[in-house]
Amino acid sequence: MTKLDDFSIDQLMLFIGGVLGSIGGLLLIMQKSKCEEIKCCCWSCKRRVDLVIAEEKLQMTGSTGLTPKPIKKEEVIKLELKEPEAEDESLF
Repeated sequence: MTKLDDFSIDQLMLFIGGVLGSIGGLLLIMQKSKCEEIKCCCWSCKRRVDLVIAEEKLQMTGSTGLTPKPIKKEEVIKLELKEPEAEDESLF
């Protein structure tokens, strides 16, 4: 008997799931980082960090802050009360 006979398909799937989960976690960390250049093993990536920060600001506040906001003019609201007109009692 060999040592591989002791392993079942459940253990193999657990191992594969652990490895894929670890790789996925590493990729998620790389995606959320603010580094301009990422190097891992034989793979490297250069990206624009200002776009990542602008996207996060857009999700949190609804504005990236890169475009000027229009200046709102304050409108003057006039509140006037009108006296009710007296009713003619002769019409009834």
